[in-house]
Amino acid sequence: MKKLISALPAIFMLIFGTTQAQFTLTGEVNARSEFRNGFKKPIEESLDPAFFTEQRTRLYANYKTTEYEIRIALQDVRMWGADGIVDKTYGGSFGIAEAWARYYMSNKLSVKFGRQIISYDNQRMFGGLEWAMQGLRHDAALLLYEDSLGLKIHVGLAYNQNPVTEGEPIRLSGTYYPSFTGNGPYHATGNYKHMEFAYLNKKFEAGTVSAYLINDARQYGLEDSVANRQTYGLMGMKKLGNLKLNAEAFYQGGKVGFNNLSAYMFSLSATVKSSVTPLIIGYDHLSGQELNSNKNTVFAPLFGTNHAFYGFMDYFYVGNGNSNSGLQDLYLKTKFKLGKGALLGHVHYYMTASTIYESDGINEASASLGTELDLVYVQPLGSAGTFKMGYSQMFDTNSMDLIKGTSNSKTLNNWAWVQLIIKPKFI
Repeated sequence: MKKLISALPAIFMLIFGTTQAQFTLTGEVNARSEFRNGFKKPIEESLDPAFFTEQRTRLYANYKTTEYEIRIALQDVRMWGADGIVDKTYGGSFGIAEAWARYYMSNKLSVKFGRQIISYDNQRMFGGLEWAMQGLRHDAALLLYEDSLGLKIHVGLAYNQNPVTEGEPIRLSGTYYPSFTGNGPYHATGNYKHMEFAYLNKKFEAGTVSAYLINDARQYGLEDSVANRQTYGLMGMKKLGNLKLNAEAFYQGGKVGFNNLSAYMFSLSATVKSSVTPLIIGYDHLSGQELNSNKNTVFAPLFGTNHAFYGFMDYFYVGNGNSNSGLQDLYLKTKFKLGKGALLGHVHYYMTASTIYESDGINEASASLGTELDLVYVQPLGSAGTFKMGYSQMFDTNSMDLIKGTSNSKTLNNWAWVQLIIKPKFI
């Protein structure tokens, strides 16, 4: 077996007829155990905490020449105990995490198509969501222009369709594709019907600027109706000595379902570097539903890694819409060396971005939602391993219970986890 693996590069070169090719084969075993006692929403007194271990296993194969590049990543995601120790049934989720090809028409222009990660900048709007074991992928085609002067222009599109169903060996008609699974024979959850985007990024000596134009269309209702939502945005970063300033602004228009949309978000942050640790202070504002408005005014982060922005306990924008109340997030972040590793610390203070009411529906409730503390310790293990350990605690208010729909919640809401990742390069 060892001889076969060592011979794989030569076999690929023989098949594809070039000695300029680069072939790599990488594995990943990633397991995380979690104790959830109020994760995503306050836990009620009548409920017990959850504890489990989830594992991701991947095999990455990359093949690259001066003319083209191919990447295939196989993935298995499972919960420990999903399969019996002597059971023939299979409780995991095995499939293709990535399967794409990129053809270089020149040293600046290329086309990339297949199942792939689309990730830009800080992953606010497009990200790989690698914190989640399954990740976030798109079946899409991209045209990419990248030059040596720091200019990137990417244009992408995707069109999603259901697979053929039982009794329909080939697809001859119909394009209906609901955005959620429901009770029908549709297997995809939360997908758009189609998506188009343009991304521009320019690097300067002391900063960067990015522009986004995104259209995503979702089907709604019982008819073959499609609502198109447009997202326009700008991001900028500027370095001033030991100070780094970041600013972002996005606007959403178009439609969501039957309703017209007009929503926005902005983010401001400053990073100060010192000899001990960087210190980041920032503020994010995502609009919520405005009273007496005949439009939908709720901003929705699209395909980003929301876990990285709005608190590690995932109370906001991770599998939920925050009860349409929007969000104001004032945060302080830092990171410093500790032993052989590093300790990361975040503090968030949350408020709603629109008016909410008490349970009586008459009296206005406080905008304050609470404070979250996140601590993560990271230590490398040799050349291919990483150990992580985290603890988070939410000091929530009565308003948090209102927007999350909980009652009789526990005073203490916390989350703890440990994670071990081994990612060796075989070839």
